[in-house]
Parts: sequence; structure tokens; C-alpha cells
Amino acid sequence: MRNGVRFSLLALGLSIAVSGCDLTGPKLSDNPNDPSAASNVSLLSSAQANLWVQSEADLARTVCVWLQQCSGRQSQYLSVGNYSLGDGDFWFQNYAATYGGGGLIDLRRIQSSSLQAGDSTFAGIAAVMEVWLVGTAADIWGDVPYSQAATSVANPALDPQQQVYDHLQAKLDSAIAFLSDTGGRNVGPKGAELVYGGNDSLWIRMAETLKARYFMHVAERIPAAYDSALVHAQLGIRQGQDYNNYHTSVLTSSNIWFQFFTTAALNYVAAGQFLVDQLKNTSDPRLREYYSGTPVDTTVFAGGLPDGSDGLTAGTISSLSATREAPDFQQPLVTWAETQLIIAEANFSKAAPDEAAARAALNNVLATVPMPPVGGGVTGPALLNAIMTEKYIQLFQTIEVWSDYRRTCLPAFTAFPTGYTRLPRRLPYPLQERNANPSIPDPGPDPFTGGNWNDPNPCP
Repeated sequence: MRNGVRFSLLALGLSIAVSGCDLTGPKLSDNPNDPSAASNVSLLSSAQANLWVQSEADLARTVCVWLQQCSGRQSQYLSVGNYSLGDGDFWFQNYAATYGGGGLIDLRRIQSSSLQAGDSTFAGIAAVMEVWLVGTAADIWGDVPYSQAATSVANPALDPQQQVYDHLQAKLDSAIAFLSDTGGRNVGPKGAELVYGGNDSLWIRMAETLKARYFMHVAERIPAAYDSALVHAQLGIRQGQDYNNYHTSVLTSSNIWFQFFTTAALNYVAAGQFLVDQLKNTSDPRLREYYSGTPVDTTVFAGGLPDGSDGLTAGTISSLSATREAPDFQQPLVTWAETQLIIAEANFSKAAPDEAAARAALNNVLATVPMPPVGGGVTGPALLNAIMTEKYIQLFQTIEVWSDYRRTCLPAFTAFPTGYTRLPRRLPYPLQERNANPSIPDPGPDPFTGGNWNDPNPCP
């Protein structure tokens, strides 16, 4: 997987997606007499773009292949599909982006200067973004630098994953308090924040959904977290309030999947057999929303195996649909559907299970597809499978499906590359980071046999 083509393509993708996003120009809300505010707007623009690259680029494509929503067909993604992963592979960029430009350092600067200026709305939004960014790193690598990161410490130590999640929950509590403050100086970024327009109420609901998400991420270890997740999900994102990436039809601010397929790596990734078959077998209308027909017969939908060992060619395999591959497609990242399905799983798995409430939340989501409701006769493991299958479908192209699978082992996959019986459980610490920071263990837990703290039970 270590090849020059891969790295040049990655550099192209990151330069387009981060520096090219048209997010840094002056906005009507900027005050030229307040340089700290103008600086915060620029930092926020960079941080937004960075989060979107983290959510849409290499990590998302890797998870799409591993979770069999996609199929690796060429070059590094054929290696991804074969589970060939090493400490020198391209995910180093994602690790570095957690802390560098547009990452934790910039988000901390926003929070510090905003609070000094008395603008807790701006600080609260940056705090929520910090949680999402660092939480993603903790989900993937487990123990990561956090308490000593973005400080003067030269070689920041790794915080245990459990401690990171605890700190992130506390950070979200602070963010919600900041966003709830309605003082006259709490104007926030306004239109410079391109999804919610700096609306504090929407960011509070976003924070509540993220609290629920990260409680779910520790529930395999701490079952009481299901009850906590339920409390916060009920306060989370409402229908019509999804956090979707901001993209336009202009190449420099376009959908990163579009950039990948049209400017960098045509045919490297295609449709995955498992999800295509799931949608076909249930006559799910999302089949055509997510995927295209094959080039040789547009009425046929065909997905490939993760490692490409299916005999399909570029002409006989489906790709993303025109909708999902459109340059201005707004990629859903934190949504009402996810929130409802957290409510469903948490009701099913909490200390005092409530299958009726779990079924109701699931059916709320199915009704919007539309798909038939799950009846009262679906109970026990079958109900949990229905919940997690719907979440797997709803969260297409997101990183979150990997966390769901590691927690529940659903949906149950059977196709794996030769020599493997399960999905990777984590990514290795990048070699470049280990060389730069001796606090990073060498080599770290094995990606297949050594799961992170929150994943104590490997899937069959």
C-alpha cells in the first residue's frame, strides 16, 4: 500500500478539500475593527473544512470498504479490501489532522479568544467541534494524546481511551452551558458557520446527539451508558435539523467523494455487494439513491466483494449514484435518523429494556424512507438486528457504522478476504507519529486481536 501514486493523490485531495474550500473570505458578520473575531472566522473556516475531510475522505472510504458498503477495486483500496494495513499507510494524514492546522490547536485558539471577548456562543461551537474531532481519533486509535495535546509539552502522552471519552463528555457539558448563555456579546460566527449559521439552539441539539453517540461508544464496556445515551438522544437533533456537510458545484468546495471519483481515482472504489443485496432483497428505494446501475446495463445493480475477488469489471459493477456523486451533495454526518436509532438501540439494551419504545423509534425512521414498519412480533435479537441494519443503511458513507459494528457485531458479515474471519478493530498508530513522538507505543495493539478499551469482545 505504500506507493507514490497514493500519496500524490492524497496530497491533491487534501489541498483541494482543505485549502480549496471557499470558506475563508470575509463575511458580512465580520467586524474589521475586531481582529480577534476576524481571526476566529478564519480559524473556524479551516476547522470546518478539516472536519469534513476527516468525515468524507480516506477514513470514510476505508470504512465503506471494510463495512462492505463499498468494494475496493484498484491500488490502495484493493489493499484496503484485502485488510493489508500497516503503520506507514495513508491514515497518518487523518491522525495528524486531529491536532494540526484546522484541528485541535486552532479550535483551542478559537475557544480561548472567544471567551476572552465574552462570546461564549463562538466558544461553544468550537468546543463541540473539538469533541467530534478528538472523539473520532479516540474511536479509531483508542488511547490518544489529549490532556497534553495542543500545549507546550513536546511529546504529549497518550490518555487512556476511557479518560478521553470522559473528558469529551465534560467538554460537551461545558459547550451546552456556553451555547445556552444569551448575553449580548454572544453573537457567535453567524454565517461563517456554514451548516447551522451559528444557531446556538441547533448546536445544543447537535451536542446532545454527540453525547448520546459517545455514550454508545462505551456501552460495550459500561452497560449503564445505554441509559445515559437515551437521556441525551431524546434532547438531540430533531427532524429537519441534520448536520450535513456544506458543498457546492464549484470544484474547490465540492463533495469530497465527487472529487475522489472524478479528479483523482476513478474506479478505485465501487459498490459493495452486502449493502447492494440488502437493498435489492427488501425492495428498498435507497438502492437507486445510493448506487447507480452498471455501465453495461443501467437496470442492473451489482456490488463487489471488499477485496475485489468477484469477477466483476468496471463495466459490470455499480458505483455511487448520480445523487451521491453530485459535486454539491450535502453529506449527512450527524442526523435525526441516527438520533432516533440511538433511542431505539438504547431502549432495547438499557437496564430496563423497553422493546415497544425501541420499535417505535425504529419505525419513526422507516416511515421516512418509506419502508414498512417492524411489527410487534419482531422481538429480542431479531429486533436488535432490525435496528442495527437500518442504522447501517442510514449511515451509509460515514465512519460511525464501524463503531456500531464493533459494539453489536451487526449486521453479520460472512465474506472476508482469504485468511481473515473478522473486520479490523482499530488502525495502527502511524509510523511517522511514532517517530516524532516517543510517547506513542511501538507498535500498539494489533488491529485484529487487540481491540481498543471500548471494544473488549471481538466479533465472531
